[in-house]
Amino acid sequence: MATTPGVYLMKDHAAGILYVGKAKALKNRVSSYFQPIVHEHPRTELLLANVADFEVIHTETENEALVLECTLIKRYKPKFNVRLKDDKHYPYIMIPVEEDYPKLEWVRKVTDPKARYFGPFPSGYAARIVLRLLTERFRLRDCSDNTFAHRSRACILYQMDQCSGPCVQKISKEDYRHLVNQAIGVLEGKGSELIRELEDDMKAAAEEERFEDAARIRDEIAAINVVSQTQSVVDADTRLDQDVLAFERNDHSAQGVVLQVRAGKLLSVKHYQVRNFDASLMDAELMEDFLAQHVLLMSDKNELAKAKEILIKQVPDGIELLENALGIRIRSPENEVQNQLMNVAYTNARYALQNAKKELAGHGVAALEEVQDKLGLEKLPRRIECYDISNTQGEESVASRVVFIDGAPDKNLYRRYKIRTVKGANDFASMREIFDRRFSKMDMQAGDEKPDLVIVDGGRGQLSQAQAIFDELNIQGVNLVGLAKARTEKNFRSQELSSSMERIFIPNRVNPVPLYPTTKAYKLLTHCRDEAHRFAITYHRNLRHKKSMGEG
Repeated sequence: MATTPGVYLMKDHAAGILYVGKAKALKNRVSSYFQPIVHEHPRTELLLANVADFEVIHTETENEALVLECTLIKRYKPKFNVRLKDDKHYPYIMIPVEEDYPKLEWVRKVTDPKARYFGPFPSGYAARIVLRLLTERFRLRDCSDNTFAHRSRACILYQMDQCSGPCVQKISKEDYRHLVNQAIGVLEGKGSELIRELEDDMKAAAEEERFEDAARIRDEIAAINVVSQTQSVVDADTRLDQDVLAFERNDHSAQGVVLQVRAGKLLSVKHYQVRNFDASLMDAELMEDFLAQHVLLMSDKNELAKAKEILIKQVPDGIELLENALGIRIRSPENEVQNQLMNVAYTNARYALQNAKKELAGHGVAALEEVQDKLGLEKLPRRIECYDISNTQGEESVASRVVFIDGAPDKNLYRRYKIRTVKGANDFASMREIFDRRFSKMDMQAGDEKPDLVIVDGGRGQLSQAQAIFDELNIQGVNLVGLAKARTEKNFRSQELSSSMERIFIPNRVNPVPLYPTTKAYKLLTHCRDEAHRFAITYHRNLRHKKSMGEG
């Protein structure tokens, strides 16, 4: 191995790629991993415990090595590399301003050229808070267009003074337009008066020990602040096309934000989940990965208005390598406008990080810890997979896989399987085929990580079958459980119904673990099971429909 620049790929026993790295001198860098020392990052120790082989790719320059590293990370999605998840459909608030009595609407896409859009917001949670708050505060209608057109008397919201009653002409078009303009003013960043009112309400609620109300108002203020700061720099009045990058982090996750400024206008606010990073990484190292991957993502999309430069809060040492490799200038803010843009980027990133758990549909670390405790797992089940099989009397047999990462469904990792080798209704053989395909060498090479926990739908019988398949296929290091639905029974001698709870069956354990409906573990595990069933049955119905129409 020569002392030339290049890229190295660390592989596991199944030849799956665990980590991709770059080096100025490949020999020195790779050999440093295998020295008898304790490495600085705990994640490095964990990586080396799983490495069975490595591969090197030589390049002419360090710049080529950097670009190749980012390209391979995007292709293979290695378990031990930092990765960005681009949220392509962040929410907006839309106002159809040409209507006589417009309502505020929550949307994911900008489609109507005649309407006004505000956003994108750092989370759906933030958009909903602002939408509800403005609708109630300015007494705007919240009903559908059909309901609005056919109502003959005012609804209860009018009686509660939460709506001005435009459906029954309780307010003129001009006065209603004035209310809409006030709401637009807040969305344009002119919400200081509303914030003062909310702060007074929060203080009063705290003094009266209505702490839940105070917390709700606090969240409303935070959401309005994010909106106000972002919209107040829509016209940044800068000469250059710029991207402004910022991220906020905690021990478990990080949220990145990119403000795209083109021809002096703030065109968009892009959000990224910064996934799979070592908590011991320095901010400068994390920013370097963020920078490189963002520029490559931007290049892949062939964006017409590519930024001439990137602003970050603090320029790290050795930035010249990144600048040369990426072909873009990287610098820190140098004037008041650029500092304001940077503050907005950090405000959005901070807000997104604080509300990340609220985006997980009630799940999160607490739910994962409950599952770990109930099942007696050695580590937190950060990746959970659930499988379900669906057929009609053995016809059009299919299976589904759903994946939950850190307590949240990741639909990019969902898979649908059409059963290829099994005739008739044979769930055991179908399950064997699916697990064989899932844990094949090809799947693992494609970057499909091994799950921490696999759930099969059913009780002791289904679990025993799944365990036999795992043993036959030599699938190791994966926890397996069966989740049985609650049963409802009626005694013919009594009018009363008796029902059991949802139960988890664990290999080599006689009695199942009951799941109480009020627990976080129940909500997470049943969500996984129900989502797998929904995904399988939808695919099965689609195939049956195509067959009935002669398309299959």
